[in-house]
Amino acid sequence: MNLQDSPLLQTIVDSAPIGICILSAEGFVAEMVNPQFLEIAGKPKASVLGKWYWEPFAEARADYEKALADVVITKKPYYADEVSLRLIRHGIEELIYVTFVYAPVFSDDGAVSKVAVWVLENTDQVREREKMAAASAAIKQERDRLYEFFRQASIGISVMVGEQLTVELVNSNYQEILPGRQLLGRPFFEALPEIKGTHIAEALMQVYHTGIPVEFRDQLVPISQHEHGATTDRYFNFSYLPRFDGEGKVDGIVNFAYEVTSFFQSKLMAQQATSNLEQILNMLPASVVVIKGDDLIVEMINESNLCYWKKNRDEVIGKPFLEILPDLADQPFAGQLRRVMQTGEVIDVKESPVLFTEADGTIRETFVDYTYQPLENLTGTWDGVLVMSFEITDRVQARRLLERYANELSGANDQLSVSNNKLAKSEARFKFLIQEAPVAIGVLHGREFIVETANQKVLDVWGKTSKIIGMPLSAALPELKGQPFLGLLDDVYTSGQAFYANEIRAMLEHGGELKEIFFNVVYQPVAGNDGAVADILVVAVDVTQQVNSRKKVEQAELTMRLAIEAGNVGTWSVDTDTFKQTTSLRLREMFGFNPDVEVSLEDIIGQVSPEYQPQLAAIFKDSAGTGDTYDISFTINRRDDGKLRWLRVLGSRNTVESATQFSFSGVILDITEGKRDEQRKGDFIGMVSHELKTPLTSLKGYLQLLHRKAEKGGDNFATNALENSVKQVRQMTTMINGFLNISRLESGKIHIERTSFELTALLRELEVEHKMLYSSHDLVFHPADEVWINADREKIAQVINNLVSNASKYSPGDTRIDVFCESAEEKVRISVRDQGIGIKQEDIERLFERYYRVENNGLVSGFGIGLYLSAEVIEHHGGKIWAESEPGKGSTFFFELPV
Repeated sequence: MNLQDSPLLQTIVDSAPIGICILSAEGFVAEMVNPQFLEIAGKPKASVLGKWYWEPFAEARADYEKALADVVITKKPYYADEVSLRLIRHGIEELIYVTFVYAPVFSDDGAVSKVAVWVLENTDQVREREKMAAASAAIKQERDRLYEFFRQASIGISVMVGEQLTVELVNSNYQEILPGRQLLGRPFFEALPEIKGTHIAEALMQVYHTGIPVEFRDQLVPISQHEHGATTDRYFNFSYLPRFDGEGKVDGIVNFAYEVTSFFQSKLMAQQATSNLEQILNMLPASVVVIKGDDLIVEMINESNLCYWKKNRDEVIGKPFLEILPDLADQPFAGQLRRVMQTGEVIDVKESPVLFTEADGTIRETFVDYTYQPLENLTGTWDGVLVMSFEITDRVQARRLLERYANELSGANDQLSVSNNKLAKSEARFKFLIQEAPVAIGVLHGREFIVETANQKVLDVWGKTSKIIGMPLSAALPELKGQPFLGLLDDVYTSGQAFYANEIRAMLEHGGELKEIFFNVVYQPVAGNDGAVADILVVAVDVTQQVNSRKKVEQAELTMRLAIEAGNVGTWSVDTDTFKQTTSLRLREMFGFNPDVEVSLEDIIGQVSPEYQPQLAAIFKDSAGTGDTYDISFTINRRDDGKLRWLRVLGSRNTVESATQFSFSGVILDITEGKRDEQRKGDFIGMVSHELKTPLTSLKGYLQLLHRKAEKGGDNFATNALENSVKQVRQMTTMINGFLNISRLESGKIHIERTSFELTALLRELEVEHKMLYSSHDLVFHPADEVWINADREKIAQVINNLVSNASKYSPGDTRIDVFCESAEEKVRISVRDQGIGIKQEDIERLFERYYRVENNGLVSGFGIGLYLSAEVIEHHGGKIWAESEPGKGSTFFFELPV
């Protein structure tokens, strides 16, 4: 039986993406040829099919006749990668580049019965690489020109001035971009009318009106070289920079530009070439994998190989071979791979056993024919291996079975044996192509759609086993009743037209339950010998996971939108390429605009209070450069009623296509009531603090008078009681001053009165005062060298007092408190060390937060503002403050100030 006896095989060969020609092994006569092969050969079908192979290809006979003959003799394939051939195609002699394989096709007795010729034309890719090499040379020349640019401005430069953007200067490089145009002395949009009305024109005018430069990279500009010529798609890198006059106003635009059309197209072609290579690899019937380096890293693999290994792409790409398949460590493959990279030899092995350990511990025995081909890097050394393999497990097992029963069948009729062998070979080839296909394939026969063939993948998709083979599809999958598939198949059968569908929904029974599955499916009619439709080829890809993932994303977007609407939050976004702004209804209401009318970025910024506009612009600029999120609060005067409102904007830069193309987006909240509450709280704290200070001052004076009178009268009890009362009044005064300072901090009114003073003199004064205040402890001020600082003397004294006060509160009586003053590297450091209860690490990180107090079981009172105020004072002096502690071993507080 000839290969062409199978209509399905003919359909598959004709649909293959590469050229295929099947030759007889005895006379090299072409028995089958597909259109792709004829297109590469440049010959009509009649001059190839049924002809001796070297008759239409006499030009290549001298170079490859021996190689073709050796395939039959040696039973090994012959590979030729990107070789040049001079062929007469369509009557014209052409130099082309092709990659081809002469592959032997074996009969059941192991003899070569056919030779398959696979051909892929590489002419465009080779010539593109030649162009890329030329482009590399051009890049070097461009670099040299760039150096010259700093001296002679070789980049295209033009200068446009005035509201009309009249071209005032054009250098030769800019003029060369548009050689057929008169630019100098003309308004820019008159000289280049194609630009008018585009987003480029909008950006140009935006630069003129705002003074903010813009830059475009790989920008498509449909434009002609001549003023009235037809436009072509060209790509440019260019930037618009504002030119300022003596008063700081924009009076013109400087345009730097150069064309990158050829580079951009080369990049697209390179990307397409990579994509084509991956598609070709996935279409090949062989399993293909590329392995690189001593660690045997998998760099490329096709779907057929993934299916054979039973792995997905994420488990394989970039991973070492023996990490992916550790059960192959004791088999010869890793050693052979390294030998190929070391010696450059080609290893070709037939019927090699490969043993895999399954998840349940069982051994899966397979057989493959494989070839290891060395790969060279750019330096000419071997650093990789191209592995091409064919799983032949079914063939080996079938041969073993035939050998087992060979003696029993020896008496059979020879002619019948030959016929059966041919039939078995044809059926085996057909089943091999179907079973080993990387997608779900089934063949339905006749109008009843009898399941004639179904590979494992389609059985898995249908949720069935091989028991359905031979059954009508309606009986094999009864759940299809009421679904459109049987009707669609009937339409294909009666019309002879293929049916294609993407993400079509089906409910199929898996494990006794209906399961929702989505497919990309093709129903391809296959004609019989009489030309009528005899079978339908079903090809399906399960895309359920992709569809469900997309639905989850859509649901998440809907949930987020509802949450934003429920939160009464406005949303906005700005495209920095076009400066087009999109705002929500709530945002327009916040600013006092008509909610039904979209507003511009200028309208929004115009409502912001002038004192916040520079800060807003700076944050946008920083976010554009760093990609960080931003959070800013500011005031506006509503457009409709003029009322002052506080708004808060949160957002970030979003990359669109590349690092230079992005947009801003975010949310906006009305925080007016919160700001008013903060103002009321600050006013209340300030008022109460001021009102309490007056009676406390009077009380302190009366207590001091009584204290002196008690001392003169020799009343020791009254003296001690009044002395303690004065201490308590002083502590309360410090606390009230703390609240007042917090109010000043929050309103931005705290004032630092700097003077130059000698720090150790201040410490000596505090030593005298503190030894009286904290007489319950052994307070030691250690001697220090004289050091002068420029600071607020009173506030630095408050910080030291707060640290000493805390040390006495949190350490037992009669323990020692040490105060140190040290100078180093233009800084002075004050430290207060106690022998108290210590602080946990998680508390140290929050000590200097406002109103934060360490848990102490209520043993020490306070409001948690002392350390917060101390930290603010030190920060306003350009210094830093921190603490070191360990529970049960005391604490040390430090602060540093510049000398």
